[in-house]
Amino acid sequence: MNQFTQPVLLSGKPAAPGIGIGQARILKSETTGVSPETIGPESITENLKKYEKASSFLLQEYEMLKSSTGDRDAKDILDAQIQILQDPELEKTIRRQIKQERYSMEYAVFNTFNDYIRLFQSSSVRWANDRVIDVVSIRDELIDAAREKKKVIRVKPNEIVFAEDISPAVMVKISRTEIAGIVIERGGLTSHVVILSQSLGIPCVINARWNRYELKKGASVIIDGIAGQVILNPTADQKETYRQRKGDEVLRFKKALDWVLSPNETRCGSSFTLRANVEFLEELPKVNEYMAEGIGLLRTETILFESENFDVVKQMKFYSTLLEQTGDHPVTIRLFDAGGDKLLEDSVRESNPFLGWRGVRMLLDKKDLLRKQLEAVYRVSALFPGRIRILIPMVSRTEEIERVREVCDEVQRNLKKQSLQPDGKIPLGIMIEVPSAVLVADQAAALCDFFSIGTNDLTQYTFAVDRGNERVSELFDSFHPAIWKLIKMTKEAADRAEIPLTICGEMASRPEAAACFVGLGITDLSMNSASIPKVKSVLCRHTLAEMQKLAADVTATGEIQEIHKLLTKWRF
Repeated sequence: MNQFTQPVLLSGKPAAPGIGIGQARILKSETTGVSPETIGPESITENLKKYEKASSFLLQEYEMLKSSTGDRDAKDILDAQIQILQDPELEKTIRRQIKQERYSMEYAVFNTFNDYIRLFQSSSVRWANDRVIDVVSIRDELIDAAREKKKVIRVKPNEIVFAEDISPAVMVKISRTEIAGIVIERGGLTSHVVILSQSLGIPCVINARWNRYELKKGASVIIDGIAGQVILNPTADQKETYRQRKGDEVLRFKKALDWVLSPNETRCGSSFTLRANVEFLEELPKVNEYMAEGIGLLRTETILFESENFDVVKQMKFYSTLLEQTGDHPVTIRLFDAGGDKLLEDSVRESNPFLGWRGVRMLLDKKDLLRKQLEAVYRVSALFPGRIRILIPMVSRTEEIERVREVCDEVQRNLKKQSLQPDGKIPLGIMIEVPSAVLVADQAAALCDFFSIGTNDLTQYTFAVDRGNERVSELFDSFHPAIWKLIKMTKEAADRAEIPLTICGEMASRPEAAACFVGLGITDLSMNSASIPKVKSVLCRHTLAEMQKLAADVTATGEIQEIHKLLTKWRF
């Protein structure tokens, strides 16, 4: 571990905006250990009762936490924890292992939950990895309840919490104290700690390797959730600079909120559209508060994975609820986009799942899964005609579009035989996230109704860089001239075919990139809802001519440093 006497700058990933200045509070991760232990027949009933008592105790604790918070996101996340705790398959397996395998209650819980944890850990899909802490925390809290072991969390106001990861229940507990920020070593942008940080306005930085330093409780710290940086042992001048920045940020965001109710128009009157990227129903309040014009990207992996056998009825309920709560705006449903290698029980381990069996490739091999999702979508479309768009993920070949369209037609025919009338005019679009899709964009445009650029994967696949790999993550830069060239090529192909083009990657949430997109003529942008006010304020305060000049300058240069210099002037 490195000691430090001078200021130390840690770089991570910005997860929730804001600046915090305070003292460090370290939450140590204590993984519960359980040794394999068998029991005699006479102890089966005792262990079953022990499990029931622990489960009931933990359920009561979650319910008490729910009643203690007024935050809707916190309540919804605790509801998700309760659903896992009460999952009938988990309960059935635990009881079977106690009765038939003669495992002790603690080991039956430990063993059963670990099967699910390994499934999530081995997945190449980010949302699955982000759910590991949820399942681990329930496992450990259930075992601790059985052992009557109570973990006390002590956090004071204005402290900046450092942890490897934070469970949903602990996050709700510490959020009741006015903490100044959260720094996490692991985690992803869809983790519950990030969702809650954004909802509660707590600055958060993830993927910051703070554990390599001898950080002590009470150490002076600055967190910048906008830049994704943490300063350990800052100087007095740095503290004063960030105090001023914090005040400026608060004023800027308040001014940005004033733009939310304004028309989506540039200073010269040119219109643009801002939509939201969504995965969970608990995100909808912010979507509506910030006046998003519908959902530009609905991630369906969670609802599909949580539905037993990808249940059509559960999917329909999820889609219907979301459509009901988004007014008359369109909703773009992305088909199941996951590394099927780890999520389906008959899958085979792959050496490089990011370049393997995922997205549309997996869907076309697992047509029953594809049919079920399309059936749910088309059934719901009958109730919400003209509102739904379908998006195919990970397209790399034009044949994939044709094959998905054939399944769409088949599903519609089958529903009509049942006297149902689905919306037969649902637009079918493709994700542009693989360079080969850009190179055949003219042919692809003839087979689909719209393009949507996923800038995250497009960058990853263009540079052969896993941004989660710290050894090469610095090579991941979506502002690189190669990415702008690919985006421009896609725009030109869409224009030739006269089909719409949208952006739904992280770049759209950056005001400077959004301005460049509008300058290129790409005026339909989708982003996390928290970014809408700042993006809108920048777009509304400038003319289309100014943004066109920016786009021309960015796409004309081949120097990445020059692009960053040009875009810096447009930051929020």
